[in-house]
Amino acid sequence: MAEFVFRELSNRLEEHHPILLEQSSQLGRIYNNLGRYHDALELQKSLLEKSEKHPGEDNTQYIGDLALTLCNLGKYDEALALQEPLLKRTMEDHPDTLTHAGNLAVIYQNLGRYNQALELEEPLLQRSKKVLGEDHPDTLIRASNLARTYRKMGKYAQALHLEEPLLKKSRQILGEEHPDTLICRGNLARTYKAVGKYTQAQALEESRLKTSRQVLGPDHPDTLICGGNLANTYKKLGKHEQALDLEEPLLNMSRNVLGEDHPSTLTCAGSLADTYMKLGKHDQALGLQEPLLERSKKVFGKVHLDTLMCAGNLAVTYRQLKKYREGLALQVPLLEAYKVVLGELHPDTLTCTGSLAITYSRMGEYNNALSLEEPLLEKSKQILGDDHCDTLTRTYNLARTYMDLGQYYHVKALQLQKPLADLAKDVLGMEHPDTLVYFNTLAEIYILLGQYDNARDICKCLLPSFKSLMGDSHPETMYCLDILRKLQEDDKAKIGPEFRRRPPKFYRTLGMFSKTFRNLLK
Repeated sequence: MAEFVFRELSNRLEEHHPILLEQSSQLGRIYNNLGRYHDALELQKSLLEKSEKHPGEDNTQYIGDLALTLCNLGKYDEALALQEPLLKRTMEDHPDTLTHAGNLAVIYQNLGRYNQALELEEPLLQRSKKVLGEDHPDTLIRASNLARTYRKMGKYAQALHLEEPLLKKSRQILGEEHPDTLICRGNLARTYKAVGKYTQAQALEESRLKTSRQVLGPDHPDTLICGGNLANTYKKLGKHEQALDLEEPLLNMSRNVLGEDHPSTLTCAGSLADTYMKLGKHDQALGLQEPLLERSKKVFGKVHLDTLMCAGNLAVTYRQLKKYREGLALQVPLLEAYKVVLGELHPDTLTCTGSLAITYSRMGEYNNALSLEEPLLEKSKQILGDDHCDTLTRTYNLARTYMDLGQYYHVKALQLQKPLADLAKDVLGMEHPDTLVYFNTLAEIYILLGQYDNARDICKCLLPSFKSLMGDSHPETMYCLDILRKLQEDDKAKIGPEFRRRPPKFYRTLGMFSKTFRNLLK
Protein backbone atom coordinates (compact mmCIF):
# COMPACT_ATOMS: atom_id res chain seq x y z
CA MET A 1 0.00 0.00 0.00
CA ALA A 2 2.74 2.49 0.92
CA GLU A 3 4.54 1.82 -2.37
CA PHE A 4 1.30 2.29 -4.32
CA VAL A 5 0.59 5.62 -2.58
CA PHE A 6 4.16 6.76 -3.23
CA ARG A 7 3.93 5.93 -6.95
CA GLU A 8 0.57 7.71 -7.29
CA LEU A 9 1.85 10.83 -5.53
CA SER A 10 5.03 10.79 -7.64
CA ASN A 11 2.93 10.88 -10.78
CA ARG A 12 0.73 13.74 -9.56
CA LEU A 13 2.97 16.04 -7.49
CA GLU A 14 6.19 17.94 -8.07
CA GLU A 15 9.27 16.17 -6.70
CA HIS A 16 9.74 18.75 -3.91
CA HIS A 17 6.11 18.84 -2.79
CA PRO A 18 5.96 18.48 1.06
CA ILE A 19 3.40 15.65 0.91
CA LEU A 20 5.56 13.65 -1.49
CA LEU A 21 8.68 14.24 0.63
CA GLU A 22 6.87 13.04 3.75
CA GLN A 23 5.57 9.95 1.96
CA SER A 24 9.11 9.20 0.70
CA SER A 25 10.45 9.51 4.24
CA GLN A 26 7.78 7.16 5.64
CA LEU A 27 8.38 4.60 2.89
CA GLY A 28 12.13 4.63 3.64
CA ARG A 29 11.39 3.81 7.28
CA ILE A 30 9.01 1.04 6.25
CA TYR A 31 11.74 -0.48 4.07
CA ASN A 32 14.10 -0.31 7.06
CA ASN A 33 11.61 -2.06 9.34
CA LEU A 34 11.14 -4.77 6.70
CA GLY A 35 14.89 -5.29 6.41
CA ARG A 36 14.95 -3.91 2.83
CA TYR A 37 17.95 -1.77 3.62
CA HIS A 38 19.18 -1.25 0.05
CA ASP A 39 15.74 -0.04 -1.04
CA ALA A 40 15.70 2.32 1.94
CA LEU A 41 19.21 3.57 1.10
CA GLU A 42 18.35 4.39 -2.51
CA LEU A 43 15.19 6.26 -1.52
CA GLN A 44 16.75 8.16 1.38
CA LYS A 45 19.82 9.27 -0.59
CA SER A 46 17.54 10.65 -3.27
CA LEU A 47 15.42 12.39 -0.65
CA LEU A 48 18.44 14.02 0.98
CA GLU A 49 19.78 15.20 -2.37
CA LYS A 50 16.44 16.84 -3.15
CA SER A 51 16.36 18.58 0.23
CA GLU A 52 19.89 19.94 -0.23
CA LYS A 53 18.73 21.85 -3.31
CA HIS A 54 16.74 24.07 -0.91
CA PRO A 55 19.31 25.29 1.68
CA GLY A 56 16.80 26.89 4.04
CA GLU A 57 14.88 23.67 4.60
CA ASP A 58 15.31 21.57 7.77
CA ASN A 59 16.57 18.17 6.59
CA THR A 60 17.70 16.72 9.95
CA GLN A 61 15.04 14.01 9.76
CA TYR A 62 16.30 12.82 6.37
CA ILE A 63 19.92 12.80 7.58
CA GLY A 64 19.02 10.82 10.70
CA ASP A 65 17.02 8.25 8.74
CA LEU A 66 19.85 7.79 6.23
CA ALA A 67 22.41 7.39 9.04
CA LEU A 68 20.36 4.59 10.57
CA THR A 69 20.06 2.80 7.24
CA LEU A 70 23.83 3.02 6.77
CA CYS A 71 24.24 1.60 10.27
CA ASN A 72 21.92 -1.30 9.39
CA LEU A 73 24.10 -1.95 6.35
CA GLY A 74 27.23 -2.00 8.50
CA LYS A 75 28.57 1.27 7.06
CA TYR A 76 29.28 2.72 10.49
CA ASP A 77 31.86 5.34 9.54
CA GLU A 78 29.51 6.84 6.95
CA ALA A 79 26.68 6.79 9.49
CA LEU A 80 28.91 8.50 12.06
CA ALA A 81 29.84 11.28 9.65
CA LEU A 82 26.14 12.07 9.22
CA GLN A 83 24.98 11.55 12.81
CA GLU A 84 27.55 13.46 14.89
CA PRO A 85 26.74 16.94 13.46
CA LEU A 86 22.99 16.47 14.10
CA LEU A 87 23.39 16.88 17.88
CA LYS A 88 24.52 20.48 17.40
CA ARG A 89 21.45 21.39 15.35
CA THR A 90 18.71 20.86 17.98
CA MET A 91 17.89 22.08 21.50
CA GLU A 92 19.09 20.13 24.55
CA ASP A 93 15.84 18.57 25.82
CA HIS A 94 13.95 18.54 22.52
CA PRO A 95 12.69 15.01 21.69
CA ASP A 96 14.63 15.12 18.40
CA THR A 97 17.85 15.80 20.31
CA LEU A 98 17.22 12.73 22.46
CA THR A 99 16.68 10.71 19.30
CA HIS A 100 19.91 11.95 17.68
CA ALA A 101 21.90 11.26 20.86
CA GLY A 102 20.48 7.72 21.10
CA ASN A 103 21.21 6.96 17.47
CA LEU A 104 24.75 8.28 17.78
CA ALA A 105 25.29 6.05 20.82
CA VAL A 106 24.12 3.03 18.76
CA ILE A 107 26.71 3.87 16.11
CA TYR A 108 29.42 4.19 18.78
CA GLN A 109 28.38 0.74 20.08
CA ASN A 110 28.74 -0.81 16.64
CA LEU A 111 32.16 0.79 16.27
CA GLY A 112 33.22 -0.71 19.62
CA ARG A 113 33.52 2.77 21.20
CA TYR A 114 31.64 1.79 24.35
CA ASN A 115 32.84 4.54 26.67
CA GLN A 116 31.59 7.19 24.25
CA ALA A 117 28.27 5.36 23.95
CA LEU A 118 27.98 5.21 27.75
CA GLU A 119 28.72 8.93 28.13
CA LEU A 120 25.70 9.62 25.93
CA GLU A 121 23.33 6.92 27.15
CA GLU A 122 23.39 7.27 30.93
CA PRO A 123 22.29 10.94 30.99
CA LEU A 124 20.07 10.33 27.95
CA LEU A 125 17.96 7.77 29.83
CA GLN A 126 17.42 10.18 32.73
CA ARG A 127 16.45 13.01 30.35
CA SER A 128 14.07 10.70 28.48
CA LYS A 129 12.33 9.74 31.74
CA LYS A 130 12.00 13.43 32.63
CA VAL A 131 10.79 14.66 29.21
CA LEU A 132 8.73 11.68 27.97
CA GLY A 133 8.02 9.59 31.09
CA GLU A 134 9.28 6.22 32.33
CA ASP A 135 6.78 4.16 30.32
CA HIS A 136 7.15 5.95 26.98
CA PRO A 137 8.27 3.51 24.23
CA ASP A 138 11.29 5.72 23.43
CA THR A 139 12.38 5.60 27.09
CA LEU A 140 12.17 1.80 26.96
CA ILE A 141 14.32 1.85 23.84
CA ARG A 142 16.98 3.95 25.57
CA ALA A 143 17.00 1.71 28.63
CA SER A 144 17.55 -1.32 26.37
CA ASN A 145 20.40 0.37 24.50
CA LEU A 146 22.09 1.34 27.77
CA ALA A 147 21.76 -2.23 29.03
CA ARG A 148 23.39 -3.48 25.82
CA THR A 149 26.34 -1.13 26.34
CA TYR A 150 26.70 -2.37 29.93
CA ARG A 151 26.74 -5.94 28.65
CA LYS A 152 29.33 -5.16 26.00
CA MET A 153 31.52 -3.64 28.73
CA GLY A 154 31.11 -6.72 30.94
CA LYS A 155 28.87 -4.89 33.45
CA TYR A 156 26.33 -7.70 33.61
CA ALA A 157 24.68 -6.81 36.93
CA GLN A 158 23.81 -3.32 35.65
CA ALA A 159 22.49 -4.82 32.41
CA LEU A 160 20.21 -7.29 34.22
CA HIS A 161 19.00 -4.56 36.58
CA LEU A 162 17.63 -2.75 33.52
CA GLU A 163 16.57 -5.63 31.28
CA GLU A 164 14.44 -7.84 33.54
CA PRO A 165 11.92 -5.11 34.48
CA LEU A 166 12.19 -3.71 30.95
CA LEU A 167 10.85 -6.91 29.37
CA LYS A 168 7.90 -6.90 31.76
CA LYS A 169 7.10 -3.26 30.88
CA SER A 170 7.46 -3.86 27.15
CA ARG A 171 5.01 -6.76 27.31
CA GLN A 172 2.51 -4.63 29.22
CA ILE A 173 2.82 -1.49 27.07
CA LEU A 174 3.56 -2.80 23.57
CA GLY A 175 2.30 -6.38 23.69
CA GLU A 176 3.94 -9.80 23.47
CA GLU A 177 4.26 -9.81 19.65
CA HIS A 178 5.52 -6.27 19.15
CA PRO A 179 8.92 -6.25 17.37
CA ASP A 180 10.45 -4.18 20.19
CA THR A 181 9.27 -6.73 22.78
CA LEU A 182 10.89 -9.48 20.71
CA ILE A 183 14.15 -7.52 20.67
CA CYS A 184 13.87 -6.94 24.41
CA ARG A 185 13.42 -10.68 24.95
CA GLY A 186 16.51 -11.41 22.87
CA ASN A 187 18.63 -8.85 24.69
CA LEU A 188 17.74 -10.32 28.09
CA ALA A 189 18.56 -13.80 26.78
CA ARG A 190 22.00 -12.57 25.71
CA THR A 191 22.69 -11.23 29.19
CA TYR A 192 21.50 -14.48 30.75
CA LYS A 193 24.04 -16.30 28.56
CA ALA A 194 26.77 -13.90 29.59
CA VAL A 195 26.21 -14.88 33.24
CA GLY A 196 25.83 -18.59 32.45
CA LYS A 197 22.01 -18.85 32.75
CA TYR A 198 21.66 -20.90 29.57
CA THR A 199 18.37 -22.65 30.35
CA GLN A 200 16.59 -19.33 30.94
CA ALA A 201 18.12 -17.98 27.72
CA GLN A 202 16.96 -21.03 25.72
CA ALA A 203 13.37 -20.66 26.94
CA LEU A 204 13.30 -17.00 25.90
CA GLU A 205 14.92 -17.59 22.52
CA GLU A 206 12.86 -20.58 21.41
CA SER A 207 9.62 -18.70 22.05
CA ARG A 208 11.08 -15.56 20.43
CA LEU A 209 12.05 -17.42 17.23
CA LYS A 210 8.59 -18.98 16.96
CA THR A 211 6.88 -15.60 17.40
CA SER A 212 9.27 -13.84 15.00
CA ARG A 213 8.58 -16.40 12.26
CA GLN A 214 4.84 -15.87 12.71
CA VAL A 215 4.88 -12.07 12.98
CA LEU A 216 7.79 -11.02 10.71
CA GLY A 217 8.27 -14.05 8.48
CA PRO A 218 11.10 -16.63 8.21
CA ASP A 219 13.29 -14.46 5.92
CA HIS A 220 13.12 -11.23 7.90
CA PRO A 221 16.54 -10.06 9.19
CA ASP A 222 15.27 -10.05 12.79
CA THR A 223 14.10 -13.67 12.42
CA LEU A 224 17.56 -14.61 11.13
CA ILE A 225 19.04 -12.93 14.22
CA CYS A 226 16.69 -14.96 16.45
CA GLY A 227 17.80 -18.20 14.80
CA GLY A 228 21.47 -17.34 15.17
CA ASN A 229 21.13 -16.53 18.86
CA LEU A 230 19.21 -19.73 19.58
CA ALA A 231 21.91 -21.76 17.80
CA ASN A 232 24.51 -20.09 20.00
CA THR A 233 22.55 -21.10 23.11
CA TYR A 234 22.29 -24.70 21.92
CA LYS A 235 26.08 -24.76 21.64
CA LYS A 236 26.46 -23.40 25.15
CA LEU A 237 24.32 -26.31 26.31
CA GLY A 238 26.38 -28.79 24.28
CA LYS A 239 23.60 -29.32 21.68
CA HIS A 240 25.87 -28.90 18.65
CA GLU A 241 23.82 -30.91 16.13
CA GLN A 242 20.73 -28.82 16.91
CA ALA A 243 22.83 -25.70 16.39
CA LEU A 244 24.07 -27.00 13.02
CA ASP A 245 20.51 -27.73 11.86
CA LEU A 246 19.72 -24.04 12.41
CA GLU A 247 22.95 -22.48 11.17
CA GLU A 248 23.56 -24.05 7.77
CA PRO A 249 20.25 -22.88 6.23
CA LEU A 250 20.55 -19.65 8.20
CA LEU A 251 23.81 -18.69 6.46
CA ASN A 252 22.28 -19.29 3.04
CA MET A 253 19.23 -17.18 3.91
CA SER A 254 21.38 -14.39 5.30
CA ARG A 255 23.48 -14.30 2.12
CA ASN A 256 20.35 -14.14 -0.01
CA VAL A 257 18.46 -11.59 2.10
CA LEU A 258 21.22 -9.31 3.41
CA GLY A 259 24.17 -9.94 1.12
CA GLU A 260 27.60 -11.54 1.45
CA ASP A 261 29.24 -8.57 3.23
CA HIS A 262 26.46 -7.67 5.66
CA PRO A 263 27.60 -7.74 9.33
CA SER A 264 24.92 -10.29 10.26
CA THR A 265 26.02 -12.58 7.39
CA LEU A 266 29.62 -12.36 8.62
CA THR A 267 28.44 -13.18 12.15
CA CYS A 268 26.42 -16.10 10.80
CA ALA A 269 29.44 -17.49 8.91
CA GLY A 270 31.63 -17.16 12.01
CA SER A 271 29.06 -18.92 14.17
CA LEU A 272 28.70 -21.80 11.70
CA ALA A 273 32.50 -22.15 11.56
CA ASP A 274 32.50 -22.36 15.36
CA THR A 275 29.94 -25.17 15.23
CA TYR A 276 32.03 -27.04 12.65
CA MET A 277 34.98 -26.75 15.05
CA LYS A 278 33.00 -28.13 17.97
CA LEU A 279 31.90 -31.07 15.82
CA GLY A 280 35.50 -31.73 14.75
CA LYS A 281 34.95 -30.50 11.16
CA HIS A 282 38.06 -28.33 11.21
CA ASP A 283 38.67 -28.13 7.47
CA GLN A 284 35.12 -26.85 6.90
CA ALA A 285 35.65 -24.29 9.66
CA LEU A 286 38.88 -23.11 8.06
CA GLY A 287 37.20 -22.82 4.67
CA LEU A 288 34.80 -20.29 6.18
CA GLN A 289 37.14 -18.43 8.52
CA GLU A 290 40.07 -17.46 6.28
CA PRO A 291 37.94 -15.50 3.76
CA LEU A 292 35.77 -14.26 6.64
CA LEU A 293 38.71 -12.47 8.27
CA GLU A 294 39.53 -10.66 5.02
CA ARG A 295 35.89 -9.67 4.54
CA SER A 296 35.69 -8.38 8.11
CA LYS A 297 38.78 -6.21 7.60
CA LYS A 298 37.16 -4.80 4.47
CA VAL A 299 33.74 -4.15 6.06
CA PHE A 300 34.70 -3.10 9.61
CA GLY A 301 38.42 -2.25 9.55
CA LYS A 302 41.42 -4.00 11.12
CA VAL A 303 40.83 -2.99 14.75
CA HIS A 304 37.04 -3.36 14.94
CA LEU A 305 35.94 -5.86 17.59
CA ASP A 306 34.28 -8.17 15.06
CA THR A 307 37.53 -8.29 13.06
CA LEU A 308 39.49 -9.05 16.24
CA MET A 309 37.06 -11.87 17.07
CA CYS A 310 37.43 -13.24 13.52
CA ALA A 311 41.20 -13.30 13.93
CA GLY A 312 40.88 -15.01 17.32
CA ASN A 313 38.55 -17.69 15.97
CA LEU A 314 40.84 -18.37 13.02
CA ALA A 315 43.76 -18.75 15.45
CA VAL A 316 41.75 -21.35 17.42
CA THR A 317 41.10 -23.30 14.23
CA TYR A 318 44.81 -23.20 13.34
CA ARG A 319 45.50 -24.57 16.80
CA GLN A 320 42.99 -27.41 16.33
CA LEU A 321 44.77 -28.27 13.06
CA LYS A 322 48.15 -28.14 14.89
CA LYS A 323 49.26 -25.11 12.90
CA TYR A 324 50.60 -23.52 16.06
CA ARG A 325 52.96 -20.99 14.50
CA GLU A 326 50.19 -19.58 12.29
CA GLY A 327 47.96 -19.30 15.33
CA LEU A 328 50.62 -17.64 17.45
CA ALA A 329 51.35 -15.12 14.70
CA LEU A 330 47.73 -13.98 14.97
CA GLN A 331 47.29 -14.17 18.74
CA VAL A 332 50.26 -12.21 20.13
CA PRO A 333 49.44 -8.94 18.29
CA LEU A 334 45.73 -9.65 18.80
CA LEU A 335 46.09 -9.58 22.59
CA GLU A 336 47.86 -6.22 22.42
CA ALA A 337 45.08 -4.88 20.20
CA TYR A 338 42.43 -5.99 22.71
CA LYS A 339 44.29 -4.27 25.55
CA VAL A 340 44.40 -1.03 23.57
CA VAL A 341 40.80 -1.14 22.32
CA LEU A 342 39.00 -2.53 25.39
CA GLY A 343 41.46 -2.43 28.27
CA GLU A 344 43.23 -5.21 30.21
CA LEU A 345 40.24 -6.16 32.38
CA HIS A 346 37.54 -6.39 29.71
CA PRO A 347 36.01 -9.91 29.43
CA ASP A 348 37.02 -10.17 25.76
CA THR A 349 40.63 -9.31 26.64
CA LEU A 350 40.56 -12.06 29.27
CA THR A 351 39.21 -14.49 26.65
CA CYS A 352 42.01 -13.58 24.26
CA THR A 353 44.60 -14.07 27.03
CA GLY A 354 43.25 -17.52 27.79
CA SER A 355 43.34 -18.53 24.15
CA LEU A 356 46.98 -17.49 23.81
CA ALA A 357 47.84 -19.50 26.94
CA ILE A 358 46.27 -22.61 25.42
CA THR A 359 48.34 -22.20 22.26
CA TYR A 360 51.50 -22.04 24.38
CA SER A 361 50.40 -25.21 26.19
CA ARG A 362 49.81 -27.05 22.94
CA MET A 363 53.31 -26.06 21.84
CA GLY A 364 54.74 -27.47 25.09
CA GLU A 365 55.64 -23.99 26.40
CA TYR A 366 53.99 -24.61 29.75
CA ASN A 367 55.77 -21.89 31.70
CA ASN A 368 54.59 -19.27 29.20
CA ALA A 369 51.06 -20.62 29.60
CA LEU A 370 51.36 -20.56 33.38
CA SER A 371 52.55 -16.95 33.41
CA LEU A 372 49.32 -15.98 31.65
CA GLU A 373 46.84 -18.34 33.33
CA GLU A 374 47.53 -17.71 37.01
CA PRO A 375 46.88 -13.93 36.91
CA LEU A 376 44.08 -14.52 34.38
CA LEU A 377 42.14 -16.69 36.83
CA GLU A 378 42.36 -14.04 39.56
CA LYS A 379 41.17 -11.33 37.15
CA SER A 380 38.30 -13.56 36.00
CA LYS A 381 37.14 -14.10 39.59
CA GLN A 382 37.39 -10.36 40.23
CA ILE A 383 35.51 -9.26 37.09
CA LEU A 384 33.06 -12.11 36.44
CA GLY A 385 32.81 -13.96 39.75
CA ASP A 386 33.86 -17.44 40.93
CA ASP A 387 30.86 -19.24 39.42
CA HIS A 388 30.84 -17.63 35.97
CA CYS A 389 31.24 -20.21 33.21
CA ASP A 390 34.34 -18.45 31.84
CA THR A 391 35.95 -18.54 35.31
CA LEU A 392 35.21 -22.27 35.50
CA THR A 393 36.89 -22.79 32.13
CA ARG A 394 39.97 -20.83 33.20
CA THR A 395 40.22 -22.82 36.42
CA TYR A 396 40.12 -26.02 34.38
CA ASN A 397 42.76 -24.82 31.94
CA LEU A 398 45.10 -23.79 34.75
CA ALA A 399 44.63 -27.18 36.44
CA ARG A 400 45.61 -28.93 33.21
CA THR A 401 48.70 -26.75 32.91
CA TYR A 402 49.70 -27.83 36.44
CA MET A 403 49.23 -31.45 35.32
CA ASP A 404 51.52 -30.87 32.34
CA LEU A 405 54.22 -29.35 34.51
CA GLY A 406 54.80 -32.69 36.26
CA GLN A 407 54.28 -34.49 39.55
CA TYR A 408 55.28 -31.59 41.79
CA TYR A 409 52.26 -29.64 40.51
CA HIS A 410 49.69 -32.46 40.69
CA VAL A 411 48.55 -31.53 44.20
CA LYS A 412 47.99 -27.96 43.01
CA ALA A 413 45.92 -29.36 40.15
CA LEU A 414 43.78 -31.33 42.62
CA GLN A 415 43.29 -28.25 44.81
CA LEU A 416 41.77 -26.49 41.80
CA GLN A 417 39.90 -29.34 40.14
CA LYS A 418 37.98 -30.82 43.10
CA PRO A 419 36.15 -27.59 44.06
CA LEU A 420 35.75 -26.78 40.35
CA ALA A 421 33.89 -30.03 39.65
CA ASP A 422 31.63 -29.52 42.67
CA LEU A 423 30.90 -25.92 41.70
CA ALA A 424 30.14 -26.88 38.08
CA LYS A 425 27.69 -29.49 39.36
CA ASP A 426 25.81 -26.74 41.25
CA VAL A 427 26.05 -24.07 38.54
CA LEU A 428 25.71 -26.03 35.27
CA GLY A 429 24.13 -29.28 36.43
CA MET A 430 25.45 -32.82 36.38
CA GLU A 431 24.24 -33.45 32.81
CA HIS A 432 26.12 -30.51 31.30
CA PRO A 433 29.04 -31.64 29.07
CA ASP A 434 31.48 -29.30 30.82
CA THR A 435 30.61 -30.73 34.24
CA LEU A 436 31.22 -34.26 32.98
CA VAL A 437 34.61 -33.23 31.54
CA TYR A 438 35.59 -31.55 34.83
CA PHE A 439 34.79 -34.72 36.80
CA ASN A 440 36.57 -36.89 34.22
CA THR A 441 39.67 -34.71 34.64
CA LEU A 442 39.36 -35.00 38.42
CA ALA A 443 39.49 -38.79 38.01
CA GLU A 444 42.62 -38.36 35.89
CA ILE A 445 44.29 -36.32 38.64
CA TYR A 446 43.38 -38.93 41.27
CA ILE A 447 45.13 -41.56 39.12
CA LEU A 448 48.22 -39.37 38.76
CA LEU A 449 48.28 -39.13 42.56
CA GLY A 450 47.72 -42.89 42.98
CA GLN A 451 44.22 -42.46 44.46
CA TYR A 452 42.66 -45.18 42.29
CA ASP A 453 39.53 -45.86 44.33
CA ASN A 454 38.46 -42.21 44.07
CA ALA A 455 39.01 -42.34 40.30
CA ARG A 456 36.97 -45.55 39.95
CA ASP A 457 34.04 -44.13 41.97
CA ILE A 458 33.89 -41.02 39.78
CA CYS A 459 34.01 -42.92 36.50
CA LYS A 460 31.28 -45.35 37.58
CA CYS A 461 28.99 -42.39 38.23
CA LEU A 462 29.96 -40.58 35.01
CA LEU A 463 29.71 -43.41 32.48
CA PRO A 464 25.88 -43.55 32.13
CA SER A 465 25.73 -39.77 31.62
CA PHE A 466 28.51 -39.83 29.03
CA LYS A 467 26.76 -42.59 27.07
CA SER A 468 23.35 -40.91 27.10
CA LEU A 469 24.59 -37.39 26.42
CA MET A 470 27.61 -37.90 24.15
CA GLY A 471 27.27 -41.45 22.83
CA ASP A 472 29.41 -44.58 23.13
CA SER A 473 32.04 -43.44 20.62
CA HIS A 474 32.73 -39.97 22.05
CA PRO A 475 36.38 -39.58 23.21
CA GLU A 476 35.31 -38.67 26.76
CA THR A 477 33.07 -41.76 27.00
CA MET A 478 35.83 -44.02 25.70
CA TYR A 479 38.34 -42.40 28.05
CA CYS A 480 36.04 -43.04 31.02
CA LEU A 481 35.55 -46.67 29.94
CA ASP A 482 39.31 -47.11 29.58
CA ILE A 483 39.92 -45.95 33.14
CA LEU A 484 37.32 -48.37 34.52
CA ARG A 485 38.63 -51.28 32.45
CA LYS A 486 42.22 -50.84 33.61
CA LEU A 487 41.24 -50.30 37.24
CA GLN A 488 38.97 -53.32 37.26
CA GLU A 489 41.76 -55.42 35.72
CA ASP A 490 44.00 -54.17 38.54
CA ASP A 491 46.47 -53.23 35.78
CA LYS A 492 47.40 -49.86 37.24
CA ALA A 493 50.89 -49.94 35.78
CA LYS A 494 49.41 -49.33 32.33
CA ILE A 495 47.50 -46.25 33.38
CA GLY A 496 50.04 -43.58 34.26
CA PRO A 497 51.94 -43.16 30.96
CA GLU A 498 48.72 -43.02 28.92
CA PHE A 499 47.36 -39.90 30.59
CA ARG A 500 48.35 -37.08 28.30
CA ARG A 501 46.82 -33.65 28.35
CA ARG A 502 43.74 -33.60 26.15
CA PRO A 503 42.72 -30.30 24.56
CA PRO A 504 41.44 -27.84 27.16
CA LYS A 505 37.95 -26.57 26.58
CA PHE A 506 38.10 -23.22 24.86
CA TYR A 507 36.05 -21.80 22.08
CA ARG A 508 35.13 -18.24 21.18
CA THR A 509 32.49 -17.50 18.58
CA LEU A 510 32.59 -14.43 16.40
CA GLY A 511 29.79 -13.07 18.51
CA MET A 512 26.07 -13.49 18.72
CA PHE A 513 23.74 -11.70 16.43
CA SER A 514 22.59 -8.45 17.93
CA LYS A 515 19.66 -6.23 17.22
CA THR A 516 19.46 -2.97 19.09
CA PHE A 517 16.36 -0.85 19.51
CA ARG A 518 16.74 2.09 17.18
CA ASN A 519 14.66 5.22 17.54
CA LEU A 520 13.26 6.89 14.45
CA LEU A 521 12.10 10.48 14.20
CA LYS A 522 8.34 10.57 14.06
